[in-house]
Amino acid sequence: MDETQVKHFIMMERRKGTSMEELIFILHDNGVPDYEISNFLEISIKHVEDVLSDY
Repeated sequence: MDETQVKHFIMMERRKGTSMEELIFILHDNGVPDYEISNFLEISIKHVEDVLSDY
């Protein structure tokens, strides 16, 4: 996914009520690097790593 697609996807998923943790997993599974996930979701990289460590 390119940046525009990721931003659109996040916006649509938030409207549907998808949790932050679910978004992290979905984006990660689609090959979005962890540091970009943290930037797109405006959360710390540490939080992304913590969520994915339970994966």
